[in-house]
Amino acid sequence: MTQNLDIRIFTPDQLHERDINIATKVHQASVASVIRKVNVMNPGQVLNASRENGKELLWSTEKLEQVLRHIGES
Repeated sequence: MTQNLDIRIFTPDQLHERDINIATKVHQASVASVIRKVNVMNPGQVLNASRENGKELLWSTEKLEQVLRHIGES
């Protein structure tokens, strides 16, 4: 049996603050990413990307996990 010494306890307020902090950082990174992509598109590409609620511009699961790992390290 192993002992997990990396147990953290959060109050509801601390957990909410941490969640908001992570959500803010992910939002900032995703907006910057979308702006970079749209800046190099022509109008037709922008129109196509805007269809289906912009799903073409969404990050892959792998990219989201990479960003969350990076945020967790900072």
